[in-house]
Amino acid sequence: MKTNRCQAVALLLPLLLLIAEASANIFSNDAGITFNQHRRSYAHDLLKKLKYGSADTFSFGRFQSPHAIDKAMSECRSAKSFKRHSSKDGKEGYYCSTRLGGDWVLAESKQVAKDCVPAEVLAAYLDGSNQKKWNEDKVLDINIARSGSGLYRQDMVLKPQRVLTGKTTIMRYTQKICVDKVGNGNYNAFVELDIKSKSNTKLRPFHILKVNVGLEQVGNDVHIYAAGIMKVNRKIVPNLVIFDASGIAGAMAGKGTLWLSKHFQDRSTKIIRNNRIE
Repeated sequence: MKTNRCQAVALLLPLLLLIAEASANIFSNDAGITFNQHRRSYAHDLLKKLKYGSADTFSFGRFQSPHAIDKAMSECRSAKSFKRHSSKDGKEGYYCSTRLGGDWVLAESKQVAKDCVPAEVLAAYLDGSNQKKWNEDKVLDINIARSGSGLYRQDMVLKPQRVLTGKTTIMRYTQKICVDKVGNGNYNAFVELDIKSKSNTKLRPFHILKVNVGLEQVGNDVHIYAAGIMKVNRKIVPNLVIFDASGIAGAMAGKGTLWLSKHFQDRSTKIIRNNRIE
């Protein structure tokens, strides 16, 4: 009987190895990005709308389309609230900052990455050197490492920042990133402050942070929509009688990812230049 069991295990072993290899292939793509879960299409259930004064109860859900999330924000601001941003370093797109009551702020951005696919945009976003390059005025160091299938850990170190009451020290905090795939090539990345991380300093820009980044293929381009809800730290973002700096903090956060469109614009320019040389 024991011999038969051993023979059975030996016969099953190659099959188990094939299943394991197939599973590994399912959770990967050409850009080297893994994902946590996959769904053939975006969720059909209606996303609860974000309301002023109730930011702490809002959830982005899972597998929601960029359109659905955009619509869920509509009760707090209008589509006309987005402002165009174009800076000397090439960042370009639209951003919006909305105060949600108390210490809560909604930060959003929209941009288009030309001639690429969502997996490439996600790979660029998950490259710490890119984020540091495009945010050198604020970021001292950043490290992003994979912690599981579609799970990433982002360790941030911010430079001292000037505030109305003086200047902060170096700030550290850790974020958790969960990546889901939708359809043949669209992605949602959910970013959340890891409040249990021992590396977090008491002085950091926010106490709570949750962001959904939607990457959707439209023709040859990728439309990027990021929506983030944060509870700001009033020791960093003061609230004075005549001035609430949380709106500015939200605007800065909204502009934070607008480097992606420029990143792929530079790539396209480089490819064209190299083709001409050849």
